[in-house]
Amino acid sequence: MDLRALKTFESIVRLGTFQKAAEELRYAPSTVTLQIQRLEADLGVSLFVREGKRVILTEAGRWLSHEASALLKSIVSLRQTVSEIGVGDAGIIRMAAIEPVASQRVASIVADFCKFRPQVQLTMEVSGSRSLAERVRSGILDFGICVSPPANFKLAFEPLFEEKLGVLLKADHSLAKQSSIATPDLAGQTILLKEQTCIYRELSERIIFQKGQNPFSGIEVGSFHVIRQMVLSGLGIGIVPVYSGLELQSSLVIKPFADIDPTVVIGTVYKDKNSMGKASLMLMNAIQDVCKNSN
Repeated sequence: MDLRALKTFESIVRLGTFQKAAEELRYAPSTVTLQIQRLEADLGVSLFVREGKRVILTEAGRWLSHEASALLKSIVSLRQTVSEIGVGDAGIIRMAAIEPVASQRVASIVADFCKFRPQVQLTMEVSGSRSLAERVRSGILDFGICVSPPANFKLAFEPLFEEKLGVLLKADHSLAKQSSIATPDLAGQTILLKEQTCIYRELSERIIFQKGQNPFSGIEVGSFHVIRQMVLSGLGIGIVPVYSGLELQSSLVIKPFADIDPTVVIGTVYKDKNSMGKASLMLMNAIQDVCKNSN
C-alpha cells in the first residue's frame, strides 16, 4: 500500500474535499484523484461516494479512516524514534564491566549519560573478563570494560588505565601500621581471594607464587564487597584492586605491595564500531574520555 496515497486519503477525510487536500499537500488536484483511484484499485473497494465537490465515506472508507489515522500516527512516531536512534538520543545499549571497575569507575559515567538521554534503554551487566568477552564476540553485548581478550576472539581492545593490586586490612591489623606489604608478610595469614576465573585472582596467585608464597587459604569469595565486609568482620585480609572506595575511614585500609607490582591493564572491548548503535558508541566514547583523562 502506498503510504503517500494513505496520507492523501486521511487529508481528504479530515478536510472534506479533494481540493482542500490538494492545497494542504501541495499536489495538483489530478494527482490527488489519481492517488485515490490507485488506492481504491489496490484495495478493490470504493472509499468515497462523490456528490459534486463533497465526498462521503463508504463503510469501507469509514473503517480505513480509523485504521489509517492510527497507522500514520505510528509512522510519525517510528520516524521520530529512528531519527533519535540515529543521533544517539534513543536506542538500546547492552554493555558489561568487570567488578570493581563497574561500581568504582563506570557506574557514575553511565548514570550521567543516561540522565541526559531518558529514551535510551540500558542493560549493564557485571561479570568476569572471559565471560564478558565471549558475550561481546557473540553479539549479545555491544561492548565491555575488562582485560584484553584472547587473540583468537578477534575483538578490538583499547587500553584505558592500569589497576594495581593491594592488601585490604582491618585498621587495627598488625600489618596495617606498615606503609607497604612484602609477600613474606602474607605467611600465616588468612587470605580472601576472588574465584579462580577472576583475572585478579589469576594475577595475584601468579605473581605471589613466583615469590615462593602460597596465598591460597581455602576461602574464595565471588564479590570484592563481600571480601570487604569479611575483612571488616576480622576474618582475614583481602587481595583487591587499589580503590579508595573499598576502604573505610578508621576501619579498613589498602596497602600496596613492597616487592612485587601486580598490575593489570583494563580497557574497552568491542567487535566492530561500524555495527554499533550510535548511543552505544557515544557511551563507550564517554567512558574512554573520562577514564583516560582521570589517569
